[in-house]
Amino acid sequence: MDWCHNNPTPDHTDAAVRGLIESGIRAAFFHGSPKPEPKPGEPHFSEIPHPRREVERLLAGPLADRDGLVTLGLAILGPHYSTLDVAMHDFRLARELKLIASMHQGGGPAKTPGGWEELIEAGLVGAGINIVHGNDLPDDLLDRMVDLGASFSVTPENEMIQGHGFPITGRLLKRGVRPTIGIDLESVLAGDLLSAARVALSMQRSLDNAEARKVSGTIPPTTTIPVREALRWITVEGARMLGRENQIGSLTPGKLADLVIINASDLNLVPVHDPVATVVMQTSLANIEAVMIGGAWKKRNGRLLVERLETKKELLAQSGRRLVQDIERQGRAAQASQGQQ
Repeated sequence: MDWCHNNPTPDHTDAAVRGLIESGIRAAFFHGSPKPEPKPGEPHFSEIPHPRREVERLLAGPLADRDGLVTLGLAILGPHYSTLDVAMHDFRLARELKLIASMHQGGGPAKTPGGWEELIEAGLVGAGINIVHGNDLPDDLLDRMVDLGASFSVTPENEMIQGHGFPITGRLLKRGVRPTIGIDLESVLAGDLLSAARVALSMQRSLDNAEARKVSGTIPPTTTIPVREALRWITVEGARMLGRENQIGSLTPGKLADLVIINASDLNLVPVHDPVATVVMQTSLANIEAVMIGGAWKKRNGRLLVERLETKKELLAQSGRRLVQDIERQGRAAQASQGQQ
C-alpha cells in the first residue's frame, strides 16, 4: 500500500501510479493531498475536502480495475487533521465510491476534538476505515472502533523515533484484533516489512516483559507473542485491511499466485529449524531469491527482472540530488532573510 500524499497536481499522481504499474508488483495506491502551509488568503489544508474529480478520474482511467495489479484507495485527512465538515465529506466520498479510507491519527492535538464520536454517530466508521498510528486513542474510543470493524496500521519504528508514543500493537491484541504493519517513511527508515514486523514484535514483547517484571520481579519464563503472529501482520492482515483476503495474503488454493521465495541456504539462515521464526527474526532483503506476482516472475535468481533498471536508478539519483539542492537553497535563503531582520 502506497500511502501517497504528495499529489499537488494530476501529473504527480499519474507519475506515482505509473511507477507502481511499471514495477509489476501488486499494490494499492492510496491517493492523498499535499499539506502545505497556506499562503495569505488561502484556506488551510484542513478545510479542503478530498478532490472528488481527481478520484473519479483515476477510477475511470488507470485504476478502473478493482481487481487489477494496482488498485485505488483514499489517503484522507480524518478528524485529527481536518475540520468536521471535511471529515464527513471524505468519509462519505469513500463509502459512496466503495473505497478504503486510510488516515493518520496522532501527532499533536486533534483539529476536531470529538470528531470520531460524531463520525461514529453518523454511521460512517466501519470495515472500510483504516487508522494509521492511533497511539493516543483512549481505551473507550478504541473499543468502539474495534467493535465497528475498523482496521489499524502500526508503523513501529517511525512512531518510536518521531515521538508518537508506543505502538498500540498490544492494545489491539488484547481486544482480539491484529494490526497491519507499515513504515512511514522510507526516506528515513528501511522500507521492508520484514524489518518492520520484527521491530513491532520486539517492541511489544519488551513492553509485556516490563509489565511482567513489575509483578514477579524477575525475567518472564517465555515471550508473550509467537513469531507466527508477526508473520500474519505483514501478510494475511495486510490483505484483510485491503478487503482482499480472499485473493491474496496467504498460500491457499484458488488465491492469486503472489510468492516470495527465501534462499534458506544463505549463511545467515543456516540451519533452519523453524521456518516461520527464520523468516521473521533472521531474514533480510538480501535473502529474497525470487518474487512471483500473479503467476509471473518479477525477480529470479536474485535479480530483478526490470527493463532499464540502471537508467531508472540514475534518474532516481538525479531526483534526489535536485531535492537536496532545493532544500539547501531554501535553507540559505531563510538564513539570509533572518540576517536582514
